[in-house]
Amino acid sequence: MLHMPTDAALFDIYPKIVPTNKEITFTLQALDPHYLQDYACTLSVYGINGGPKRPLMTDIPCEPLRAPQSGFRFSLTLPTEQEYLIFINFPDKQRSKKCVSVYALEDDLLARQPLAGDFHAHTFYSDGKEGPAFVAAEYRKNGFDFATVTDHRRMASSYLGVEALAGLDTPFVLYHGEEVHPNAIQQHVVSFAADKSANAFALLEKSLETWRDTSADPAWVEEIARVEATLTDLPEDVERTEVASAMIVSKIIREGGGMAILAHPHWLWPVHNVADPTTRYMLKAGIFDALELVGGMRWDEQQTQIAFYEQLCAEGINIPVVGSSDMHSCLNHPAPADQVHYFTEERTVLFAKSNTREDIIKAVKDGYSTTIYMPVGNYPQICGGSYRMKCYANFLMREYFPRHEARCYAEGCLMHDYLAGVVGAKEQLESLAAYNKALESRYFYR
Repeated sequence: MLHMPTDAALFDIYPKIVPTNKEITFTLQALDPHYLQDYACTLSVYGINGGPKRPLMTDIPCEPLRAPQSGFRFSLTLPTEQEYLIFINFPDKQRSKKCVSVYALEDDLLARQPLAGDFHAHTFYSDGKEGPAFVAAEYRKNGFDFATVTDHRRMASSYLGVEALAGLDTPFVLYHGEEVHPNAIQQHVVSFAADKSANAFALLEKSLETWRDTSADPAWVEEIARVEATLTDLPEDVERTEVASAMIVSKIIREGGGMAILAHPHWLWPVHNVADPTTRYMLKAGIFDALELVGGMRWDEQQTQIAFYEQLCAEGINIPVVGSSDMHSCLNHPAPADQVHYFTEERTVLFAKSNTREDIIKAVKDGYSTTIYMPVGNYPQICGGSYRMKCYANFLMREYFPRHEARCYAEGCLMHDYLAGVVGAKEQLESLAAYNKALESRYFYR
């Protein structure tokens, strides 16, 4: 569960995300109806980068809200892109000052919607524990806006989940995909939403039930040999077959309109899944569309992978990033938190023009994404992407996503009811989803 600051739980403010250099009327509402009763107070606002002695405005003129609402309406013009802190000051000191935040954005980011998603998840059609539709409902219960089923060596199972949800009109989207690791190839590649299966080309056995069969298709063997023959200038420490496989797989994924993601290169099995020189070469050459920067690994594997990414960025290599859980079970485990992995620990936060395949891929490729690493019992760590994306995501993880997650919980429960055939669940779910969407739309100035 995401942590909400205490003051954000007591007060809501909308809109929360606004344009720069435009006068905006804000509504600050006390969620505790008695909190502001009989208490005089004033408002002051500071830019988070403005310094503690340089308020943007003090004693802001306010119009009280009409009963039964408790709070104020006021207008501000926020000059630059940053977070702004609005303090509620009680002159008589009987109550400590409270703080709510808003964020001003330039037009390019303002036009995009924040989405929390996962690009890498498994079901019992490979080595996961639950079915694809059940998994989708659990993701929505935990505040995700999209998820992707990416079973090992098969794409068909992801379509089963997509089809199960096809009759619903809700904001959550389950995307199809697969995890690709052909015969004798170490690296794993996540295919997001491609309409062509790289596994279908690489593997001789195609049926859903035989996902562990890695026998290579003769056409794959022939293509690997052909591509390897063209790689005449590779450094000695770069693995030729791995590069050839990556080139073929990524090409198939892109031809199918999908996104090719290099998964967990620092996963230890028993050593790094992909050796650093090979990873560096492939990312520098742009063979993949994105790197799974955080994704379902132990903390030590995660930390070295993040450090390696930072080193590559320092070398001038541009690497779009996603965060994924590599989920193999979406249910809680009885074991201690430090011995298990929960699917909510990693996610992508991205900023897309819509929750569609094309816009999500474009957002990632254009650098409008960052990743969240949040082991159970810990606060979120925001990893990868630009400083600008991290600052905005940091605000959202405190001020928007916790309340969004709470609203999504009931939607996920109703998704389970719908999938189980409960009469009336579809109507209840769609009504609730529409209500939540309308309520959250007031946070974003459009």
